Amino acid sequence: MQDLQQRIAVITGAASGIGLAIAASLARRGASVAVMDIEHDALHEAAAMLAGTGAPVLPVVVDVSSRASMYEAAATVRDRFGGLDILVNNAGVVHNSTPLHETPDEAIDWSIDVNVHGVLNGIKAFVPLIIETGRGGHVVNTGSIGGFQVRKSEHWYQALYAATKYAVTALSEGLRMDLEEFGIGVSVLAPSAVSTNIGTSDRNRPGRFGGPAEGSLNPLVDHMLRQTGVAADVVGERVIQGIIDNEAYIFTHLDVREWLEVRHRAIEAAFDGTRRFLAGPMNKAGGTGH
Repeated sequence: MQDLQQRIAVITGAASGIGLAIAASLARRGASVAVMDIEHDALHEAAAMLAGTGAPVLPVVVDVSSRASMYEAAATVRDRFGGLDILVNNAGVVHNSTPLHETPDEAIDWSIDVNVHGVLNGIKAFVPLIIETGRGGHVVNTGSIGGFQVRKSEHWYQALYAATKYAVTALSEGLRMDLEEFGIGVSVLAPSAVSTNIGTSDRNRPGRFGGPAEGSLNPLVDHMLRQTGVAADVVGERVIQGIIDNEAYIFTHLDVREWLEVRHRAIEAAFDGTRRFLAGPMNKAGGTGH
């Protein structure tokens, strides 16, 4: 997708941070943007800002963890714009302040419903509209560098968050294969440290998941992200490049490459253990081999 002029885009989690930055980058290039978020006031403030670009803007309050809410949002987009070209499943939350076995049930359900089911709901609600529009298109699913590796830290416990983002990686890889025949590209965005509000994402936690709370992220980590993370606007522009070039993986930082290489080396080394096992006396004797 080389020309974004007059394209129609949906971005979830668009009231602030990465979602708003992606919406702004698209709007500046002449795309119509439907911006969606669970946070009513912030969303409408964001929509007012985006309207200053001159692009058509449609704010839609939506709970991505509710499939019914997402289907309703898709109908709203169809009624307003008549089609869709670009979907950015960006909404996400984090809870990594406790070890997995101590994490409250509602925090687990909330994380999975937003980070995994939210992406699935976006796919189910909006991808058929892209196919129906018939101009090709692109899907971006916001994952994380945590969707490719898990690192130990004294400041966080990454199992739950990383598990949801690993799921986003796999969903994106599979969806890319599914949609190739329709001329629709798929990317997984895998940012590292970005200055956003994700550290306080539990402020918007719905009542069925225990309601608004605090403490889903260590305050030290939240402060670090806000102070040293790359600006969301940079990520917005990086996503534009990823869409134009149809990149399968959109990374935002170079230094994290080493983290992935360490993990891959560990996986490759694990096959050495399998090789030794298969060459062992039990298998040579036919005891457990196939």
